[in-house]
Amino acid sequence: MSATLLIQTLDKLVKLHLSLHEVTKKKTEIIKVGDMEALEQIMKDEQAHIMSIQKLEEARMTISKRIAPHFDNPTVTECLSFLNQMDAKQVSDIAAHLKNIIIELKETNILNQQLLMQSMQFVNVSLNLLKPAPKSINYGKPAGSNQNVQNYGKQRTSLLNIKA
Repeated sequence: MSATLLIQTLDKLVKLHLSLHEVTKKKTEIIKVGDMEALEQIMKDEQAHIMSIQKLEEARMTISKRIAPHFDNPTVTECLSFLNQMDAKQVSDIAAHLKNIIIELKETNILNQQLLMQSMQFVNVSLNLLKPAPKSINYGKPAGSNQNVQNYGKQRTSLLNIKA
C-alpha cells in the first residue's frame, strides 16, 4: 500500500516538475523579448508550481517515514531496501527520471539568471549613457587654463604656506 502511494506521489512530482520546466523555458523566451507583464505572470505560475511541489514533497516525506520508520527523514533511496523488488525498481526508475528533470530545470534557471543579469547590465549601461557627465570636482585649475604657461618660471605663493 505504501509503495503504491510513494509511486503515485513520485509520478505527480515528475509531472509537476515537467510542467515547471516548461514554464521556465517560456520564461527564457519572455526574458529574451523583455516583456515585463508576461514575466510577472510567468513568475506567478512558477510560484504556484513550487507551492504544489512543496505539498507533494511533504506527502512524499510522510509516506517515506511509513516505509522506513528507522530513519528521521528517509530519502527515496533509503526506502528502496524496504520495498519488494518490483516496487523498488519502479520507484528507482521514477526517482532517476525526476532527478534528470531537476538537473535540466536547474540548468534552465541558471540560464534565466544569466539573461536577467545581462539585461540589468544593459539597462545600467543605457542609463549611464543618458546621464549628463559630472562636472569636475577637483581642487586644481581647469584643464584648459592658460595660467600654467604664464606662470611658468615664477615662484607661486599660496595663502597657506605649509611645508611638509
